[in-house]
Amino acid sequence: MSSMPCSVDIQRVPVEEERQQLVTELVFTITVSPRQTAQVLKFIGQRLPKLSGIEHVKRIRKHPDNSDNLLVVMCQCSQIAREALHTKLQGTEWEPSKVTEHPVPATAPFTAEQFNLWKTVWPVSFRPPVLVRTVLSADDREYIEKMLRYVADSIKTEEVVVAICSAKSRLVMAETSVSQESRSVHPLRHAAMCCIAQVANAELRRQEGTVPAKRPHSPSITDGDAVAGYLCEGLD
Repeated sequence: MSSMPCSVDIQRVPVEEERQQLVTELVFTITVSPRQTAQVLKFIGQRLPKLSGIEHVKRIRKHPDNSDNLLVVMCQCSQIAREALHTKLQGTEWEPSKVTEHPVPATAPFTAEQFNLWKTVWPVSFRPPVLVRTVLSADDREYIEKMLRYVADSIKTEEVVVAICSAKSRLVMAETSVSQESRSVHPLRHAAMCCIAQVANAELRRQEGTVPAKRPHSPSITDGDAVAGYLCEGLD
């Protein structure tokens, strides 16, 4: 295999949730006055199906056409027929004529941009995900390029090469290359499993056969820590 180019084009790939488009589903809503809120929520909780998969949708919003009233989500239109809903409303203070269908976002927003778009349809809750770095530091980029070059330079014809490396120490902790012929000997003899086995053997040697029965959650011992951690934790 030829050497890698001098500059490696490293790009962050958005997760699926970041790429999702706005999709809506219909819910039944009812118009009520603020003083009726507690009663209608009690009725909904006792008589109607629970919301399923749209817990991010806020149950109550101000009525867009009448600021003195509220719109309350009753249930999803897929959960009950309108006629059955009207039957349940008989004998209550809420008239079936107050029931309408309204679209709401079918999925929770993952990004601030999605949140700003989703809430134009119906108010939703937004819990920002753990921040994902969109820019790599110079050290990160150097580490990634170094390890990619290491693996690329190790590849020979029809071989699969895997290297387990540490971002903390910038060292290769284990490596293996497995040919197609070797993989046919045993179904588990592929590069990734062989490489993980090397890490396991190194840990066993380090512990001299006294690995704790319960492994505490801590950085991998292959980084030189005194306590055994989960196998390959913190490694790439």
